[in-house]
Amino acid sequence: MIIDKNSSSEEEILCSFEGLVIQQIQGARSGRWTLEKSIFDKLNAAVDLPNVDHGEHLNMIIKDYCMKRTWIDSPMITSIADLLPSPEQILKSDINAVTNQDLIESIEPFNELAACYAQMAMEGLDIKYIDYQYHPLFNACQSLASMLTEKVTLHATKLRLMNLFNRFSHFKPLLISLDNYGLRLKEVFNGQQSGIDVFLGNTETEQTLQQIQSIISANKTQRIFDAIGQHLQHQVYQNSYKSLSDRRLRIFWIAYGEHLDVLPVLHLLLKLSNETNLWVDLHYMESDPVQLTHAEQLFQTYLAGQTHLSIIYEQTFDLFNSETLGKIPVESFDIVFAANKLQESQDLIESLVDLRRLLVPNGLLLLLELINVPLYFDLIFGLHDQWWSLSDNARALNDVHQWTTALKQLGGFISVEIILNQSESAIIISQKTRSHEILKTLDERKHQAWVLFTKNDPHRLGHIIASLLPCSNIRFFDISNSQMEIIRLAIQMLMTKYKQVYIVFAWSIEETYINNDNSDLAFKQHEESILGIFIQLLQLIQVTSPNFRPFVFVITQHGQLNNDSNCNIIVSPLIGLTRSLMIEYDQHRLKLIDLQSSSTSSMNEEILAHAMAQYMVTCRYANTIDEIVLHLETNQNQSVKHITWHYEMLQTHGKKEYQSKLKQICIIPRQDANEQPFRLCVPPSRFLTELTWAPDNRAKELLQGKVEIQIHCVGINFRDVLKARGLYPHTRTFAQLDEHQPYMNRDTEPGSDFVGTIIRACPSVSFQPGDRVVGISPRGVFHSHVIVDSIQVVCIPSECLLTDEQLSVMPVICLTVIYSLKYRVHLRRGHTVLIHAATGGAGQICIQYCQHVGARVIATAGTEEKRRFLREHLGVEHVFNSRDTSFVNDVRNVLPNGLDVIINSLSGPLLKQSIKLLAYHGHFVEWGKRDVFDKTQLSMFDFRSDCSFHVIDLVLLLEKQPDIYNPILQEMVDLLIQGKLKAIEPTVVYEPSQVIDAFMRCNSSQAMGKAVVRLTNSNESLYLNSIHHVNLSEDNNIMFPSNVCQQGTILISGGFGGLGLTMSRWMIEKRGVKRVILMSRRTLAELEQSSNPQYDDWLRLKQTINEYQAHVDVVQVDVTNFDQVHDLIERLNQTSHPVRGIIHSAVVAEDRSLGNLTQEHLQRVLAAKVRGAWIFHQVIQLTHAPIHFFIMFSSIRNHLLELAAAGYNAGNQFLDALAHYRMKELNLPALSVSLPAVSGAGMFHRQREWLTSLQLTQGFELVPTVAVFELIEHFQVNQKLCPCPVIFAANWQNLYERRQKLPTFHLSKIVEERYAAMNLTDTSSTSSGIYTTIDSNFNQKEIIIERTQAAVSRLLGATNVDRILVDRSLVSQGMDSLVALSLYNWLGQETGVFIPLADLLQGISIETIATLIHKKLNERHEILSTTNKEQDMSIDVVNENEIIPSNISIYTGTENIICLQRTHSYGSPIRFCIAEKPTNNIDDASFAPFINKIDGQQTQKALVATYVIQISSMLPSATISTYARDMVTQMRRIQPRGPYQLVAMRNKQEEVIAREMIRQLKDHLMINDVQLLLLDG
Repeated sequence: MIIDKNSSSEEEILCSFEGLVIQQIQGARSGRWTLEKSIFDKLNAAVDLPNVDHGEHLNMIIKDYCMKRTWIDSPMITSIADLLPSPEQILKSDINAVTNQDLIESIEPFNELAACYAQMAMEGLDIKYIDYQYHPLFNACQSLASMLTEKVTLHATKLRLMNLFNRFSHFKPLLISLDNYGLRLKEVFNGQQSGIDVFLGNTETEQTLQQIQSIISANKTQRIFDAIGQHLQHQVYQNSYKSLSDRRLRIFWIAYGEHLDVLPVLHLLLKLSNETNLWVDLHYMESDPVQLTHAEQLFQTYLAGQTHLSIIYEQTFDLFNSETLGKIPVESFDIVFAANKLQESQDLIESLVDLRRLLVPNGLLLLLELINVPLYFDLIFGLHDQWWSLSDNARALNDVHQWTTALKQLGGFISVEIILNQSESAIIISQKTRSHEILKTLDERKHQAWVLFTKNDPHRLGHIIASLLPCSNIRFFDISNSQMEIIRLAIQMLMTKYKQVYIVFAWSIEETYINNDNSDLAFKQHEESILGIFIQLLQLIQVTSPNFRPFVFVITQHGQLNNDSNCNIIVSPLIGLTRSLMIEYDQHRLKLIDLQSSSTSSMNEEILAHAMAQYMVTCRYANTIDEIVLHLETNQNQSVKHITWHYEMLQTHGKKEYQSKLKQICIIPRQDANEQPFRLCVPPSRFLTELTWAPDNRAKELLQGKVEIQIHCVGINFRDVLKARGLYPHTRTFAQLDEHQPYMNRDTEPGSDFVGTIIRACPSVSFQPGDRVVGISPRGVFHSHVIVDSIQVVCIPSECLLTDEQLSVMPVICLTVIYSLKYRVHLRRGHTVLIHAATGGAGQICIQYCQHVGARVIATAGTEEKRRFLREHLGVEHVFNSRDTSFVNDVRNVLPNGLDVIINSLSGPLLKQSIKLLAYHGHFVEWGKRDVFDKTQLSMFDFRSDCSFHVIDLVLLLEKQPDIYNPILQEMVDLLIQGKLKAIEPTVVYEPSQVIDAFMRCNSSQAMGKAVVRLTNSNESLYLNSIHHVNLSEDNNIMFPSNVCQQGTILISGGFGGLGLTMSRWMIEKRGVKRVILMSRRTLAELEQSSNPQYDDWLRLKQTINEYQAHVDVVQVDVTNFDQVHDLIERLNQTSHPVRGIIHSAVVAEDRSLGNLTQEHLQRVLAAKVRGAWIFHQVIQLTHAPIHFFIMFSSIRNHLLELAAAGYNAGNQFLDALAHYRMKELNLPALSVSLPAVSGAGMFHRQREWLTSLQLTQGFELVPTVAVFELIEHFQVNQKLCPCPVIFAANWQNLYERRQKLPTFHLSKIVEERYAAMNLTDTSSTSSGIYTTIDSNFNQKEIIIERTQAAVSRLLGATNVDRILVDRSLVSQGMDSLVALSLYNWLGQETGVFIPLADLLQGISIETIATLIHKKLNERHEILSTTNKEQDMSIDVVNENEIIPSNISIYTGTENIICLQRTHSYGSPIRFCIAEKPTNNIDDASFAPFINKIDGQQTQKALVATYVIQISSMLPSATISTYARDMVTQMRRIQPRGPYQLVAMRNKQEEVIAREMIRQLKDHLMINDVQLLLLDG
């Protein structure tokens, strides 16, 4: 109830509510000013509410979070090296032109300035007393000073310096350095300061040196890349290439500190890429981490929005350490560039060899080095030891001859050219040879070896590949005669002998395809010979831990799930395993290659071998392709297509693949209605602006007493508007869904008045097809065809002169008027009648009926225009104002004794004042509903003169007294024919395409008369929104047709799991399923145990079974046992309820990282998912089971790849492959759904710590079970188009902020796409908290105004948001109480601030609303900040109740870490204790002494979560580094970013492990917030 406290009189009720409907304003962004709830938060919050419709939320999840893998043709990206210019061609360009004349002109005056400083520094000094290391510099100063003929002073030198600043302002860094070093030379010579300290100086000195580097190198850098770009463009034009879209330019850039100099080069590369479609990769290496970070931020901003140029950033402390460069794949770059860096190298030849190793044949080595420099450079760089040669005290710079000799001496370069320039770095250009004979002699070729796991048969693929590899060190292993021990020794030897090893694992292509006859043998061979050996191979590499891990290429045949694949599903576990292990192996060194050929052609292994060898060589460095399909085409040339995959949102996929799920059909209603029936659709949002038309289905059966009518026109009543807006005050069951309501109460079925033609009639009625009728139906008549009871219509005689449109607005009005005046108040001639708001349709007919009877009419209306209409067009003499109580005195002046009848549609105080006008035995007829449903209290005193109060509810009347329809309708027609009743003025006619305008007009309180919508009378085009499911039979349009629910059995494997039990309950309650079989290896007695984690789910299911009379059997059947599954399904199929649906949810969840994987573990994990699914597939075919659906539960973890999930994802990949195979190859039902983390069920529900970790590190979101089941239902309908959908319930914002660390390129790409498509905000650089989105006061207020204006525009139906004025009262712009209520709800939901409804009703402006909201938000922000400070100050105060010790170890998702102690406090510290793994069962007692020691050594008790990292008792020293790395990876799943507190026993193995973990955290992960607590034994 809202009370106006500002009223001067008694408190006045403005309006009251018994229930509120909160509506989301469509098109307005949610959560702008408060902590925004994700769609998953909203779903979880509403999951326990009764009968909630999740449709809108599910549609949003499908739109924004559901996707699939899509395979597309991709060009084979090859190196651009063969098109690069030679050094001689570069020389012929204008690169050697004089481009920096000022620098040349500056040499002489700069030398003179340096001489001044040299003379001042040397004055009074003797070389004998100067440190020997500075003798070269002293000698250089003597040479400079000899240039002067007179003595200089400091003042004269400063004047000279100022003049040079003015003359050469752009060389300011050189002059600053001359002045800085020159003034301090004497102190260095005297030994007062260290030369190197002076040289390095402070941050400003370092920046100045970088600027000097830029001066001497930037111009030449830009010129040389410009020359290369022009040459490549010329190659395109000269050779008539359409583009270079199949080429990639890979550049290795050794940065020299000033990253701003790189921007012009990036500009040139972008220009080249845009004009030629060339792909460009830049590997940017920098030794300074700060500079690297700045460069990354700068370049990302500059390159925003482009896709063809990518940059990899790498930080290293020693650029010319062979180990550093050796980690980069050999022969991976077309250009290697370094500016003024090799001078720092201790061994120039070795450094040049390391750079040559990186170049592909014909690649360019571009060096900028100082060779011939002016004398004054000695004064700038001479303080650095490396500037001078130790042997002869001369400059250590190499001259042209030395550079040329060095490059030719190391070999491998066919051409060397040097371009000299005074004062600038010289350009040294070298080009690597393409000669195969010479390449074989180079270290990069000699120090590599290839291992081929395939047959060494001259006619087989492996032998052909070997002949194409860039190396002669090749070893074969045949699947038929290779023992693991032999493989182990050979691999260890090769990794020791050779710097880089390549492994091609192709055993799977020799596997037999799986079929129903050989499945056991095929599975066994795959698990033992393929998966087992492959795992051991990777483990061997991990344990050996070579400096450079081998590249491993996993070769399969027809294993990927692209459209052209033959679906060799037996290899799918290998693909899933490999894809998951990519994150545990070195990045981009584990790759998948799938070989395919069209079914109509034989596999031409020679062509495929060439393509495969080329790909393996070129993809080594590629960071965007780790999986590829090489598909041999059947064309004449037998070319090879390169097919790659990416993620695509299902909605996008739908638009592309089946020509839009939402298809518009255009019809002419008058011509096409019988062939294409249609209906009006009320949107879930209940916004009038979203009303649409859709195809309809005509009822086939015509029951007794019914007629089918083709609707010509439908009249609109205000009740229809309220229903469409979801605001009609029904008295119905709380929270009951619309489809469960009686038809007359359904908001989705507006419309009751109609005119039409009968097209079918039951034989028992008097109507004939072709009869033109007028009628009324409470079931909703906005359909082209309806079936109604015959008593609800009457024939329209030819004498009736009203048009269909005029007549169709009459039924409800006439029934209301005639029933009220004739049947209730028995109106007679001479009665006086007051009709409120009389310009509406009901008011006009009421006036006409009163005039027909002979009663005297007095009326009211809200505006002068309306009052004039009543006087002039309807002949009403006395018309008063209905907007205030002035009509009371006006009526009393006319009729002092009161009124016989009052027809009321006013509310509140106006209603109460109207009652006081009743005469003796008067009748008050209430047509309105507001005060009735508001339970307004009336004074009985006002009815003391034998007065009556009549509430007219026509809907209830038609339900309780249906026989009254026909007589009143017939009387209405008779009065119309007699002319006693006339058409309502105005009757505004709308075409069906204008239905929104029609409803909006009726929603306005300003309209007079009535509105009518033509349906089948319309000759104008009408577009219907039709939802089509292409190529699906009618039975597949729903997942649970009647034969499945009533005459079928649904079989669930893993039935004792939370998902199986929960889905069973949902199917029974929500879909009417009557029979379910739960399969499990366990017995019913075990399920009935209260210790069973699913015991509560089982009890709820039993309750549901009893309530819904369903039948659920529990059977002990092992899904991996063919005979047991076959017997069960065969037995069920012989009953009257055969198996019609299968849900395969069996799973063994046991995560292990690579180092702990075993063949036995894989067999155990794969058995349930893989063997179980395949056995179901076999048995379905053998028993011919009438399967309607076959659902398999895969997982989002197969896409959000994470540590230790390889075995699990191997099984998930098989499920996807089987679904693809059944649907695409066999056209059999199958769906493999990658499920998200499900709240309330599933493995994540049982392992909360694990889920919490995944939410933090991977952005997992929880989805309630009901939503998951309804999504599965949606996917099942579209399974033919997408048999493997992914419910990617993850936080896009979270993933975007860590996009650089995501495991795959595909994931990073879709994250960036979703980030852009959903208009998310990058918060990675801002502080966290609820109100961090509050910007400056002005900006935030403007945003509030903008969003509120948009919301009001939607509510008022404005055609343009600009029509809503922000500084004017909203009431003056058309806001009524209903709109005010909707705005009140929206503001509260969106901002968390509730503006008093009384204020809204009194008409405040949007600007005032924004001011109030902005003030409240800022006040909250200040309170929150203060609270946070107080919490920070008291962080050491521990609430004992917040510490949760574990009675048993808690599973954390990692096999080596258990949780001993949790906290409920967010952000509390986490402690990791390193301890030996106990030999007995793990529980608290095992680690109690350990925890006690920690508490004993810490003086202050704090709230700390405690985890134990268990290590083996004996670890070889060689594996410490690898072991520590594995522990760090697992630890970061619990605590992704630090800080870390490690605890270990002093002087034991635990301390060694802990210190190695700390070293890796700091050196490799740049995490420095690490503490180590050592305990005494």
